[in-house]
Amino acid sequence: MREEDYYSLYERNLPLISLETQGELKKIKVGVAGCGSTGGAVIDGFLRLGVTNYHLCDNGDYELNNLNRQMVFREDIGKNKAEVQSSRVLNINPNASVNFWNEGITKSNINEFLTEVDFLFDAVDVTEREGMDMKLLLHEVAHAKKIPVSSSLDLGYLQWVKGYNYQNGEDLLGGKMEAAKKAKSPLKALIDGFISLEEIPLELLKEAERLIKDPSAGACQLGSACFLLSSIMGPYLINFVNKKKLPDLVKIDLMEYFESQQEKEERKARTKEAVGSLSEFLKGVV
Repeated sequence: MREEDYYSLYERNLPLISLETQGELKKIKVGVAGCGSTGGAVIDGFLRLGVTNYHLCDNGDYELNNLNRQMVFREDIGKNKAEVQSSRVLNINPNASVNFWNEGITKSNINEFLTEVDFLFDAVDVTEREGMDMKLLLHEVAHAKKIPVSSSLDLGYLQWVKGYNYQNGEDLLGGKMEAAKKAKSPLKALIDGFISLEEIPLELLKEAERLIKDPSAGACQLGSACFLLSSIMGPYLINFVNKKKLPDLVKIDLMEYFESQQEKEERKARTKEAVGSLSEFLKGVV
C-alpha cells in the first residue's frame, strides 16, 4: 500500500520523469544543512519531486521577517526550522523518512548527520563566524566522505547555485578552503571561498560593504529568488540521480528578462565599477 500511495502521490510527474528516475528519487537520501530561505526552498522542491529520505538540521527558529520568502506560516513563528520542515514533509508524504537535528550542525553530530547521505545541500547561515566555521567543517567532512555538495545564495533577484563533485575527488571548495579559513569576517570568507565578485549582482555588491561594516545587520532577501531555487533543484537532482555531474554553476537573474539592451549595458558598466570599488574595500578587511 505504501508503494501504491507513493506512485499515486507523484503520478503527475510521469512521464516527464521516467518511472526509473522516479524510483531513484524515492531511494536517494538528501541532507539539507540549514532549513531557512534556501534550505526550505530546496526541501519544498525535493518534496514535490518525490524525494522520500531526509536528514535536516537547523538551530534557528522562524521569525516574522522570514515570512516574506520562506514557505511557512504565522503559526510557525517561534518554532525550530528543521522541526517545522520535517512536519511539512510528513504532511505531504507520511511515509517519508525524516531525521532532524534542531541544534544545527555541530562537531559532535556532523558524522551522524551525514551518515548514508547521497547528496548534501549546504544552506548554513553565515551571518556569524561560528556559522561560517560550521559551513567549512561541513564541506571538509563531506569531501572526506565523498558526498557531493551544492551550495546556494539568493542575491536580490538572482539565484546562484554552486556544485562540488566531491564524489569524483574534486578539490575541497574548488581549492579555496584555505582562503576561506583565513578570513575573519564571515562575509569575506564567503567571497574568498565560495563566490567571485563578478558573480554578485550590482545591488548586492553595494549591500556587501554595508554588511561587512555592520555584521549585525540583516541581509535583504526576496521570495522570488527562493521560489526560483525550488524550481531549479528539480532538474538539478533529476540529472544527479541519472549519474550526471553537478554543474559547476547555475546562475539565473530574473531582472535580466525585464531590461532593455541599453539598460543591460548600463548595468554591466556600473557592475564593473562596483566590483572594483568593493575589491579595493576588501583589501582592508581581514
